[in-house]
Amino acid sequence: MANESLASPLSNMMWGQQEDHYPSEIDGPRRSFLSEHTRRSDASVITLPVLGTAALMPARFSAASSMDVGRKIESVSPETTRHVVLRMYKSLKRHGLRSEARRAFTREVEGDVISEVEEIKNEGDEGVRRKSEELLGMEYLLKDGFVSYLRDMAKITPPIPQLVVRFSGIKYSRNCQILSGGYETFGNKLMGCFLGPIKTILKRKSSIQMQILERVDGYIMPSSMTITRTSAGKSTLLEILAGKAKVTPNSSLEGSVMYNDKFVTDVCRSRFIAYINGQLNKHIPILSVRETLEFARDCTQGLQPENFTPQMRKFFAHALVEGQDPFLEYVLAILGLKEVEHKLTGEGFSDFDCQKLTTAELALGTYSVMIYDQPFPSSDLAATYNLVDTLRTISRIQHSSAIMSLIQLSQEIFDLFDRVILLSDGHVLFQGTRHDAIPYFAKLGYTKPLHVESNEFLEDIAAGDESKYKALGATSSTLEELIECYNASDHYKDILRIVHGDEVKHTYWVDSEAGLGLTFKTPSKYHCAVDAQPRKETELVVAKLSSKIMHLGGIESTGRVQVGDVVTAISINNDETQYLSVGPQRPQHERASHVYAMLMQARGYIRLQVERYKEEEDENQAQLKQFWRPFVQTWWESNQTLIKRQFKITKRLHAIIKLRLFQAIVLGLFAGTLFYKLGGNYNQQHMNSVRSLGFVSTITIILINRVQLPLYMLQRPIFYKHKAQRFYRVSSYVVAHCVVNLPQTLIEAIAYTISVYFLAGLPSTGNGAPFFQYLLLLFLVAYLGSSIIFFLSAISAIPEVGNALAGLLVSIFLLFSGFVIFPSNVPYWKWLVHANPIHWANVLFYPCSSYQLACCDQFPNMTVGKAYLKYYQLSEDAENPWLPYVVLIGWTFIANFLGLLGLKKIEFAETGQSLPSIRSSPTISNYKEDMEREFQLLDSYNEKNNKWIEQFRVDMEKNGLGISVEPITLLFEDLSFMRYDEDMKEGTSIFSNITGYARPRNMLALVGGSKGSKSTLLKCLAGRAPLVGSLEGSLQAKCWDKGPAYSRLIGYVEKLDAHQPYLSVREALHFSAALRLSQTISSANRRIHVELVLDQLDLFPYSNQLVGSLRDATGKTFEIAKKITIAVELAANPSILFLEEPVSGLDSRGTASILNILSQVSNSGRVIIATLAHPNACTLDFFDLALILTHEGQQAYFGPIGPDCSDLLGYFLSVTKVPHNSMRASPVGFVMATLGVGIKKRATPPINFAGAYQASSLHEINNREIYRIKSLTEDRNYMVSSSVYPAPYTLQAMIVLLRTQRFLWRNVRYTYGRLTGCIMTGLLMGSLYWKIEYEELIGMTSRSLYIYSQVILLGIISANNVIPQIGTDRLHPIFYPLSWALGEIPYFFIATLAVVGIGNGMAGIGTGSIHELMMYWTVLFVFTICVTYFGMMITFLAPVPTLAAFAVSIVTSLWISASRVVVVLPDIRFYRWLYWSNPFQYAMDMMTSISFYCNTKAYGSYVWDKLASSRSLSYDRIGIDMLILSAMSLLFACLAFLFFVVLKHNSPPQK
Repeated sequence: MANESLASPLSNMMWGQQEDHYPSEIDGPRRSFLSEHTRRSDASVITLPVLGTAALMPARFSAASSMDVGRKIESVSPETTRHVVLRMYKSLKRHGLRSEARRAFTREVEGDVISEVEEIKNEGDEGVRRKSEELLGMEYLLKDGFVSYLRDMAKITPPIPQLVVRFSGIKYSRNCQILSGGYETFGNKLMGCFLGPIKTILKRKSSIQMQILERVDGYIMPSSMTITRTSAGKSTLLEILAGKAKVTPNSSLEGSVMYNDKFVTDVCRSRFIAYINGQLNKHIPILSVRETLEFARDCTQGLQPENFTPQMRKFFAHALVEGQDPFLEYVLAILGLKEVEHKLTGEGFSDFDCQKLTTAELALGTYSVMIYDQPFPSSDLAATYNLVDTLRTISRIQHSSAIMSLIQLSQEIFDLFDRVILLSDGHVLFQGTRHDAIPYFAKLGYTKPLHVESNEFLEDIAAGDESKYKALGATSSTLEELIECYNASDHYKDILRIVHGDEVKHTYWVDSEAGLGLTFKTPSKYHCAVDAQPRKETELVVAKLSSKIMHLGGIESTGRVQVGDVVTAISINNDETQYLSVGPQRPQHERASHVYAMLMQARGYIRLQVERYKEEEDENQAQLKQFWRPFVQTWWESNQTLIKRQFKITKRLHAIIKLRLFQAIVLGLFAGTLFYKLGGNYNQQHMNSVRSLGFVSTITIILINRVQLPLYMLQRPIFYKHKAQRFYRVSSYVVAHCVVNLPQTLIEAIAYTISVYFLAGLPSTGNGAPFFQYLLLLFLVAYLGSSIIFFLSAISAIPEVGNALAGLLVSIFLLFSGFVIFPSNVPYWKWLVHANPIHWANVLFYPCSSYQLACCDQFPNMTVGKAYLKYYQLSEDAENPWLPYVVLIGWTFIANFLGLLGLKKIEFAETGQSLPSIRSSPTISNYKEDMEREFQLLDSYNEKNNKWIEQFRVDMEKNGLGISVEPITLLFEDLSFMRYDEDMKEGTSIFSNITGYARPRNMLALVGGSKGSKSTLLKCLAGRAPLVGSLEGSLQAKCWDKGPAYSRLIGYVEKLDAHQPYLSVREALHFSAALRLSQTISSANRRIHVELVLDQLDLFPYSNQLVGSLRDATGKTFEIAKKITIAVELAANPSILFLEEPVSGLDSRGTASILNILSQVSNSGRVIIATLAHPNACTLDFFDLALILTHEGQQAYFGPIGPDCSDLLGYFLSVTKVPHNSMRASPVGFVMATLGVGIKKRATPPINFAGAYQASSLHEINNREIYRIKSLTEDRNYMVSSSVYPAPYTLQAMIVLLRTQRFLWRNVRYTYGRLTGCIMTGLLMGSLYWKIEYEELIGMTSRSLYIYSQVILLGIISANNVIPQIGTDRLHPIFYPLSWALGEIPYFFIATLAVVGIGNGMAGIGTGSIHELMMYWTVLFVFTICVTYFGMMITFLAPVPTLAAFAVSIVTSLWISASRVVVVLPDIRFYRWLYWSNPFQYAMDMMTSISFYCNTKAYGSYVWDKLASSRSLSYDRIGIDMLILSAMSLLFACLAFLFFVVLKHNSPPQK
């Protein structure tokens, strides 16, 4: 890592601050007072001891350690001494202590040692000089380390404002409704339409007040790192501190949050606060790391190279000469992003790299307070440690503060923080310095064992699992007692003193410093004179600083000490802090006197809490004013920055741009050849076709923009993050999109226009003016479509909602365009006709036709074109040729303005597609009742239900009814795996020569190794070796090699918890059991087995909850998801269970819960094998065996772990040259650190641990055990089917169909949303065509086009909506597409019935008789099924959904144009084949014949004759057309099945 030097042991050394402060440098009034006071009380000044060996650790260890170190120093050779001193000298310089190193190596010493030291110093300086000559740019500036660079940089750059955050009386509650209706389904939503209002009236609403936070007080100081622990209320607290908490009618917030002397509501509008959570950890995937950070720098860094002062230019000269930005370069280097700076964030970018990139964005900004709410949900502990350590270094030097909430912690990460806020059920149990947390609870009777980490100890207390830390027989304290103890403690009193103080005070925590002098004085503010009234000397103040080594502070210190600082608390030798400023004056005086007496004789580690009043820094006021500005850049500069970025994104999306351009050219060429040479002909049929060309062109160019919706929504989470961090204004974001869309839209309009205009024979008179008029028309329409899609992306929660709204708008544009219905026939919606931009586009199109010949002799001044416009009732709108342009531009402006309002006012939380949720929000439903019942009746449940289940299990085993577990011992010998990359000729060894075994009732942990070696080894053991390498060695389970038989024996729990969200937990287990259990097991036994698994994994309270709804209903989302994943695998009754990182992302309580369950699973006769990244001792203690890999992938250990990891620790301590283990270190941490794979990264150890293991007695014991296991193995021959699942195909088809039906039944956004859309379409079209008579040609034409509009709307929506729904399942039996084909039928049955019943019933079309209505509905039903199957087929054919959407859009557009409505059949010259393969034309022909047919021989019918002749209709062809349409549906379904099985685009990728 780039910041390894910061994480090394030397990071705990002393390091310098920004400036050198001496007593003489203090301002006048303070200097005179302190000087006088010092003269009066020189004798009373206490000088703190020098930090030596005795000061670095508790006194009980100091003597022995000093003697050992002394003996070692005396016994080493002179050459070793030279080597050690030179390394120390170089290390001091690397950590920013250049001047200190010079002073240390130039002190006056006796004898000849001075010459030796000078020689070493000169040798080191010469080496550094030679190396420096070879460095350029930032490499030269960073040659002495990051700390030195940051210290020097801080001296010449404007400081970041130091903010003291004080919060008091924070109370937050939420009023939640209690409902018992369960989750939403298609059925109860449908019934709710009819019975909902009645239920609302009759049902009495009940609610519960949930108190999330209760009287929380505290503070955050500059330069400090604070961590909040436990899950109860910490995220809410961080949101309140960041000013992000929203007060709604269902919630209440009390208390105040102050940043210095300003409220948080004022500060959050500036650039002081940075708030980051896991959901906002997103980046644009098509930008590189450097490009992302350059954008962040431009938006948030007010100090650009062009604004540098001469002093800054001199300091940064080496970087500026190389064209480097020093701020950007140091951030890249310190966060280890230099190696991936040119890598796109979407190209295999790990989650941890994304987290580092987010941190880098903040580091480039000017934020005083950084708030992190679970920013690293999926990173391992080593990565988290490196990142937190870097943040601490930045915080120390820039004097910013950070407060974090982390899920997983280690002792090393915990030790990086200064203060701890421990919450439980919204109450504070402890708040204070990290060093005081353990002594505080020890005083309450809770003793932390040596092998338990501090963070785990505190979490257990807050979670109510503290009884194990109490002495035997002692009673545990209740939550109320713990709260009462904290409120009565000095910790809380000191917090109240600071929080409720009238003036802002800066509080720092510093390690004792050599030569620091303390003395008494009377209370006063420093720059004021002492009160004349005699008072006790109760304040202990800093009277003098060290003059030997400048003014220093350790990395543990959060600030620099100044003369006059008041010491408000003190801790000696890591004892609990004693506060000096709490309580009345007399106790303060007694306490201070006692501490004063102790300090006179103190020897050891001393830690001080010092305090000073905040003073205004007048010299920096001009620079600090910029921080109160909401944005760094002006509006114009922000526009330029965003436009530059959006053009770069557009350029990177060249594949999609080419696809859109290809789509425009293909559709343009098709339209041009379809209307080939029809323009300019004075024939009404041809003129009608040209009129249709305008309609087809405008609708097509709008629909092309639908593909932009997912791209806009992809950028939306990043926009939310940038908006929260004040990167830019929302208006600038909208302007950038408007500008970037201009050239892209213009190119598409030009391509379409050129493809259409000349082929269609449109006029070229007037110097080409009609051509450019047509081009401008299409450009404005296309730009309007892009603006509408941008607006929809801002107001839609998920893409499906956006697509539905887009379909609704297209429906309105289509129906009120003046093409499908004459304006005079619109009874109630005439205003929509005049407000419709597509209507005005059509008006604008007709003059392009330029029919200039006189219409007739009666009206010599009226041209054919004008007469045509008058006939179609468009002449009035065409009187003002400029008006259509104004309307189109106006609607474009309105769409963009609405998009701006949507982005400003609406912010959607990140969710998956169509995830279900509990009915109301916020709502407590069945989950709340289940959990209350679980907690209230826990004892009786355990005593009664568990006894019943256990007795039931015993009875099953006795009667032979249970599902027995096949006992399997897994043997693996000399396993080696080589990975081959395309760019490398030679392979890379991932692991080599791994040997071991795993027996039933044993748990094996795979630990250590590099980043991917453990997971690759686990996959190889499970028979899932990656395809990009080769596996060698022997792997056997009894006598079975890997293959179908072996795959039936195992269960594999992946790290990613992916489940079907619309199944309940119980249904998910039943599905897995039905597919994967042997058919010799009866269905009753399978059901009983599932219930036992639910009980074993404590999933009964959630068994009837939908998997997707658990994310809203519980705070233990990750734990429950992990349990469900394990349960799904256990439902298959495996003999060996493999798990990838089963405790990743879980806190200590969740980890213990999962491991307890796995221990029970192992006791049932199964083998458990799991990978663990940086486990602690408590985690590893659950396992029986451990296989530990070195960083190179070699085997360092395989054997027992022992109680409290004693066997594991004992083995490594027996290895030669392994250092002694400190009693304070965790045994697992010691072992991992010794191997060089610990949380703190160290150099590769010089010990060959693989060789040591091969030569150890443990290796011999393991070999003998493996030989014994082999000798006991029986040979068996099993006939195993080659099918993936043991269930027969008929059963597979049934259960997969049932699963898909449940998905559709409960996915109300899809099925009920579609029904709602159909009902709205029916109402809209029915009211539009209400009572239109067709005695005349105009009415007949309008009514016939009703069917055309209906088919277009349902066809496009049905084909597109199915695309995002398919391909989300992890299990993919071959019957998956068949289940979708059959599952959609009943929903389309209802949806089409609603359209026909409402729309046709109001319009009076196809309703002549019940038989006629049923025929019409049947045709529409078969058509919607057909186009839906077509959408499924394209989805399974295309590798990605985006391509599927392109293909569906193109093909449906071709079908609609060639459906014999816009161009009659005689005029279709090149696409007769497309006409006969067109489901749209078959459906429209049948429905038109059914609706308008009349026996003209008997009665005569002008309408039917006219329609039949113009569109070549025949009533006798209905049966044949129905057969063809049904055959096309079957063909699309079969092709979808074939593509799914053969192409496997939707299968999970092989990693």
